[in-house]
Amino acid sequence: MSEPLRIDATLDTIPFAVLVDEAWRATRTHWRALLGPAALALLPGALGLQVVMAMVNLTLVEITPGASELGAFLGTIALGVALGLLFLIWIGVVFGSLEVAVVHACMGRPPRFGPAARFYLRPRVWGTDLLARICMVLGMVACLVPGLIVACAWAGRLPIMVLEGRTGLDALRRSWQTLTHNRGRDWTRHPLVKVVLLFVLGAVLGYAVSLVIQAPALIVNQLIVMRGMARGSGVDAQAVVRATLWLSIPTGVLAALAQLGVQLYMDFAITFLVLDQLRRKEGLDLRAALDEIERREPRPPEPPPPEPLSPLGVPPFGGGPLRS
Repeated sequence: MSEPLRIDATLDTIPFAVLVDEAWRATRTHWRALLGPAALALLPGALGLQVVMAMVNLTLVEITPGASELGAFLGTIALGVALGLLFLIWIGVVFGSLEVAVVHACMGRPPRFGPAARFYLRPRVWGTDLLARICMVLGMVACLVPGLIVACAWAGRLPIMVLEGRTGLDALRRSWQTLTHNRGRDWTRHPLVKVVLLFVLGAVLGYAVSLVIQAPALIVNQLIVMRGMARGSGVDAQAVVRATLWLSIPTGVLAALAQLGVQLYMDFAITFLVLDQLRRKEGLDLRAALDEIERREPRPPEPPPPEPLSPLGVPPFGGGPLRS
């Protein structure tokens, strides 16, 4: 069994630069053991989602105003949405299992994707994660700021469930208390600020990776459009979509697989932050509890030191009258 990954306990609060550096070091250490099984598990869901998206796109470009096939069109869209949600759930399970495996690695356990997936698929664990994601989506739809706050404060829910065995609202509450705990006055080192920065970093890295992988499909799409415009024959949207399916579906699958690497890095960073916060918060809570006990139960007065005796076993001169 490997030694658990640790953040320096002497740090007053973990700086963001140290956090991302430790996460990158852990990612390089464990990517071979985690990305292979996770990629195999993600492949069917990513491929199915790309096929469904292509089917929906083809249906959308075939719309003819006033056509009598509106019922078939709506049925195809409904079927596509249902299948898309199914494959999104599949992808969510893979990403959640990867985060559980990351927590196991940080605890010093062997980072295996199979046991992590079995843990994540427990009804209470999976249900808690699904509830959190639904609340985040609702918060984003209602107003961006509440959704962002909820997403940041509940980012530690899976590490909490693995480390402490909590589920449901208890796990969400514990994550909120852990990631909103900031005893110092420096708001730039607030854990929620670090989570926001991690989300921004992950979004930028994910977008860059997806753009690089999907660039060939976008270039071919634009070349077809420009070629049609140069000929003066107009652009047939359906023909463009059909012509680029052979390239857009594989690049979409590769982009989804590449996101696993970014997610692995993000999971290590979030887990390190949660571990650091738990260590700091629990240490302060224990100190406060001990101080409270000492205030409630004052120490009894110490007894006076015993009176010294002479070698004969009687008090020395000056300690009391001698008796014959």
